[in-house]
Amino acid sequence: MGLLIFARWYGGGINQNINSYGSIRGQANIGSNAGNRLALDFSLAKLGGETISVSEFRGKKPVVVDFWASWCPNCRRDMPNLNRFYEKYKDKVEVIGVNLQESESTVGKFIASKGISFPIALDPRGEASRAFGIQYTNTHFLIDINGKLIRTIPGDIRESDITSLIEEKL
Repeated sequence: MGLLIFARWYGGGINQNINSYGSIRGQANIGSNAGNRLALDFSLAKLGGETISVSEFRGKKPVVVDFWASWCPNCRRDMPNLNRFYEKYKDKVEVIGVNLQESESTVGKFIASKGISFPIALDPRGEASRAFGIQYTNTHFLIDINGKLIRTIPGDIRESDITSLIEEKL
C-alpha cells in the first residue's frame, strides 16, 4: 500500500518540497501559540484505507491533530479521554490521530483494544511528524475552522481545550 503524503506551509515562511516518493524536505517547527499562521496540511492513509487531510475540514469544523504511539504510556492514558471528547463533540470538532511509525497491524490492535472511534492516520516513515516538528508523543495541535493553528498542547488534552477550540472566533 502506497503512502501519499502532502505537506505544505500555507502561511508563508517555510516551503515544503515533495519528491515523487512523497517524502518531505524541510521542517515546520510550530510554537505553542502560533497566531495567524495556517497549519500544515497533510494527506495520509487512514487505518483501514482511504486518506485523510487537515484541509478537508477547513471551513467546516475545527480539528485536533494528535500525534501518538501505542507504546507511549501517556498516549495510552490520554487517548480514551480524547475519544470521549470526540464522541461528545464530533459534530463540532474533528479529531485526527496520527500514529508515529508503527505497523498497521499494531495500530489496528491498539485502536480496537481501546475502542477508539476517531480517524487514525498512519505515518509509517515519520514524514508528517517531522514536518510538524514532533519531538515527543502525545502532542496535540488545535486548528480552528479556518485552518489556523491556534495552539500546541504537549501532554494530555482537556475537555476545556476542545470547548475553547469550538468557541474560537472566526
